[in-house]
Amino acid sequence: MKGCLVFNSVSRKLVLALTLSAAPFTYASEISYEDNESEVKLSDDVDKTRDDYFDNDVGVLIEEEEIKQLKQSYISPYNYLQDPIALNMGSSAKAESTGTFHLGTSFIAGMNSPMNGQNTAINTNIVQVWGQTERFGGFALGGAGTAVVNFRQIGQPNTFSTTSVFSPSQAYIDYQYSNKLDIVAGNILISTPWVNSFGSNPGATYAMGNNSYQAALVNVQALPSLLITGFSAWNYTQYPNNWGNQQTYYNNGGVLASIGSTPTNGPSGLGLTWNPVDSYSGQLWLYNFADYAKMIYADNSYHVAVASEVSFDFGLQGFMQSSSGSAITTQFPLPGQTTPAGVIASNGVGGRIALNVANNTTSISYNNIFGSSGSFLNGGMVTPYTYGMEVDPLYTTPALTSLAELGSGYAYTLRNSTSFMDNSLKFNLSMSQFFVNQVYVGQATNVTEYDASLLYRIPHTNMNVWTRLVYLEQPDNVGGNMLQPRLIFNWTY
Repeated sequence: MKGCLVFNSVSRKLVLALTLSAAPFTYASEISYEDNESEVKLSDDVDKTRDDYFDNDVGVLIEEEEIKQLKQSYISPYNYLQDPIALNMGSSAKAESTGTFHLGTSFIAGMNSPMNGQNTAINTNIVQVWGQTERFGGFALGGAGTAVVNFRQIGQPNTFSTTSVFSPSQAYIDYQYSNKLDIVAGNILISTPWVNSFGSNPGATYAMGNNSYQAALVNVQALPSLLITGFSAWNYTQYPNNWGNQQTYYNNGGVLASIGSTPTNGPSGLGLTWNPVDSYSGQLWLYNFADYAKMIYADNSYHVAVASEVSFDFGLQGFMQSSSGSAITTQFPLPGQTTPAGVIASNGVGGRIALNVANNTTSISYNNIFGSSGSFLNGGMVTPYTYGMEVDPLYTTPALTSLAELGSGYAYTLRNSTSFMDNSLKFNLSMSQFFVNQVYVGQATNVTEYDASLLYRIPHTNMNVWTRLVYLEQPDNVGGNMLQPRLIFNWTY
């Protein structure tokens, strides 16, 4: 089960072309910069010299726009790829290339209210500080610390993993060459579809949402429209611990709780992110979850404008999984069973259609996970590095429930999102229904979730206020119906 933002996380474009159209003005399209300097160097124009552009305000504004474009690019001296504050606490601020630090804090008030049980509430404060040095010869050092303080708790204990802790969550060395290559190694953050350090995104950091990996990661901007990413991880630091281990997120509980404490050699992956035109973006990932599964995953999105304020978004995703290494699922039984859970043999497809009218988006999404009889959960997938982390990329995943975690079957989701006040205020409603193939006694086969959320980004500040209300309908044997309100305030300095 999960506890995340209801509204769709705004998908990050990792690849942006470094071209600029500033009608009615045109400017040189090629931009370069020194590895250790923030100075932007413009390619020669056949009609004007560089100095000519600084003779008037138009030229200055154009150069400022090109610097802004660089700050939005993925591999850039202005973009710190390991910054957890910007990525996880709702800030879009980009630091300058001379080295910097960010400080962020979140206040979280949450409650579980089972219809047939005892309420549980928790108030938590999370403080994160992150910094990275200036680059020397392309190299920089970075690090971060995370403190979780739980100052009030009522009802049943430990529902929200309420341990207070301080963790040196990051310590790494980073090398960047021009706008083409970035290599980072150490205690780092990873943000990919099925291996992810982040928990609630954006605007609502949760304590367990900053799990760092001991890993090495490489990004190559092979083309302006093509980003290649590769990584290998061997340990991870999981809240509330402040040291690395080789377990998986299944140790948080659920059907595979007994499996999650089994050490593995960690995940590795290779991904392509392609953005040839503004209207299309695609991802292709190959994963190896050591001793669990090998996985291939693809996701495509296409935007079609039909009028000035009317457009459609289409999404198509799919995956295949098969057992890898020692195949841990073949060594442990499911609850109430005596035979092992079986090999991984899972397939999945998904589709999404969204209608955008001005500031309103209405969408319908569908996912189907299937496989052979006798395999793990009769075709169910394993998610050892997103389980319970609120970030699984299936189109139908809402706040608390996911088909990736329930088993094989199908699900659909209806969503509506409306923005007000120049997008500072966003209101979201959704309904998701899951139909799961039963494999073991006590497995939830029919689950419905209703979500409502409100996010307010306070103008001219780095402050966010977010509130969410979730109502979950599920069988009594897996906890029964439940109401869960949550309020989060965060601030970034």
